Amino acid sequence: MSCRQFSQNLLVQNIHDILELTQFSPRDLKLEITESVFFEHQDRAIAMLNQLRESGIEINIDDFGTGYSNLGYLKKLPISALKIDRSFVSMIDADGNNDEIVRAIINLARTLGLKVVAEGVESHTQLNLLKDLECEGAQGFLWAEPMDFERLCDFLGRDPMPLMPPMSFEDIPTASLIQ
Repeated sequence: MSCRQFSQNLLVQNIHDILELTQFSPRDLKLEITESVFFEHQDRAIAMLNQLRESGIEINIDDFGTGYSNLGYLKKLPISALKIDRSFVSMIDADGNNDEIVRAIINLARTLGLKVVAEGVESHTQLNLLKDLECEGAQGFLWAEPMDFERLCDFLGRDPMPLMPPMSFEDIPTASLIQ
């Protein structure tokens, strides 16, 4: 989710409306935010994130460690997981070396009771090391390249129409939430 979305008064209500309309379970939804959200919207963002977490939606901090990284926020925020930026995962070489930062982030997350997802996994060596470190999730080119919605539906073998709520051009906040 972008900083701009947190300036919308109806953000939380729009998300809840989409979930109701699509009958998608909030427990299956994971929203990603970057650290910059807290510097632009602080108390407002925390309040909105608390409302989303209370409904069962998971909140993940994307690209953790590449921004402002005020570690004090990790205790205050209603987050579920940290996403390790690909720049740290890519430092892991073919022998599984250079994993110190990844290991430290995973240990920090464990101490705080958070899950961890590694971004940018491109090799089985990286994947195996992450498994050894008990990282809960990973994403990257090892599985698939980024794709648009139609290619994603093809990849998953699903019809895109039941997944998309009806909307018009005026529904820009709704459309941006789905992206």
